[in-house]
Amino acid sequence: MKRVPLILALLVGGVFFFNAVFLGTRVYQAVGLAGESQAFEVRFDDAHRRILVVGDNIGVGTGAGDPGLSIAGLIARDFPAVEIVNRSRNGAGVPEVLEQLRSVEGEVFDVILIHAGSIDILRLKSPDEIKEPLSGLFHLALTISGRVIVMGTGDLGLAPALFAPISWMYTERARAARDLFVLLTRQTGVEYVDLFREQDDDPVRKDPGRFFSPDRLHPGSETYSLWYGELMRQSSLAGILRLP
Repeated sequence: MKRVPLILALLVGGVFFFNAVFLGTRVYQAVGLAGESQAFEVRFDDAHRRILVVGDNIGVGTGAGDPGLSIAGLIARDFPAVEIVNRSRNGAGVPEVLEQLRSVEGEVFDVILIHAGSIDILRLKSPDEIKEPLSGLFHLALTISGRVIVMGTGDLGLAPALFAPISWMYTERARAARDLFVLLTRQTGVEYVDLFREQDDDPVRKDPGRFFSPDRLHPGSETYSLWYGELMRQSSLAGILRLP
């Protein structure tokens, strides 16, 4: 009986070691995938509307099978007369997204679309750590354009690259980040697109392999399509970009 605690400790340690090795492999693949990705843009002089996209890997569209299948790409498909300026960068946390906004101060946009929070969650940042820069991000965006839309994060714990109990931790972080986004968007008047779903309401949970890219960490094309549908359903973006 004295050996039982030792055996349990070894088993738990083995599970964590396996998870760490597997996750390290997937992170390595994810970094390679991010290095191959470029933010989707459409530039032309006679656009009737201009949209600015700032954000992290999600704004870039990393994991989509083709740049045209990213959220910015899907916007271009449905609104071909719109100019899309995309300053998103892989690996950008909330402070870096704030810097992306500062780089376009003085320009005019009909609407700003923000993707932020995923990298901060992956880095295990707490809501208290990102609250101030996130609030600053929203306030600065509103000085550049009167119409700002923020897309929250999905449940990062669903990524097939993550195993319990690590996946549970990321789900809790994503849930806490969602609460912060809801609070700050209500305070600032920024539109919020909620992508987080609890267990029974999340189609990604039912078939994670279908919705993630080959690195099993970034969202795949079907997830971007799903999130784009939520963007159209939950926000005023279509009405802003539609031809007069």
